[in-house]
Amino acid sequence: MRFATVTDPRHAPGEWKPYAIGAGATLLLFAAIAAVYFYSIVPRVWVSPEPAPSSPAAQTAPALSPDEVAALESALAKNADDLAARGKLVESYSTGFHPAELRPHMLWMIRTHPEGIMVDGKRFNPLIDPSFDPEGYAEGRKLWLARLVRHNVPDQELRNGAAYFRPGDHVIAQKLLLRAEYHDDAVANQFGEEYYAHLADGPAWHWAQPYGDSGGQAISVRVTVQPGKK
Repeated sequence: MRFATVTDPRHAPGEWKPYAIGAGATLLLFAAIAAVYFYSIVPRVWVSPEPAPSSPAAQTAPALSPDEVAALESALAKNADDLAARGKLVESYSTGFHPAELRPHMLWMIRTHPEGIMVDGKRFNPLIDPSFDPEGYAEGRKLWLARLVRHNVPDQELRNGAAYFRPGDHVIAQKLLLRAEYHDDAVANQFGEEYYAHLADGPAWHWAQPYGDSGGQAISVRVTVQPGKK
């Protein structure tokens, strides 16, 4: 921004300098506000556990001692359905870098509670980051695919599956989100049996509902996207 080209006999050249400084400071302020707003709305995909909305219990739990961790693991060995113990362990392992310790709990949730579990007002969803634990992710991928080829899967389970596949298999994630949007109603939305049977290797199908010469009636249109492309 240059003000040297402005010629106005009513103002001396030096009088424009404060205006230039003020304009620059204003632009910097707006840029800072925009940056803070942007980062505040970016979704946090791999945050686990997920606090329940407006829950007073959704506070950061104190770190567990090695003895406490051992006691909780022992309790789970006797009763795998002890959700309180499992939730505490998942939260503890998620606060540090413990992919090997976290893996069996995530796999257990995929097998038994793919919708996630609620413990003390906090939701824990089965997620394994492929960049931290590629072997665990691959094992969880097999478990998820075995479940998700079924019809009429609950919406929450589909959304959790989509969150799981988003970092490593975005096409699968896209298909699961589409099924959740239509409540996995294959008949009404004409998904077709191949959409389920070939969840892992089939194309990602987008459905649109244009309004035009159909007299105001929605028409489902299928557009095929090649695997590996958005």
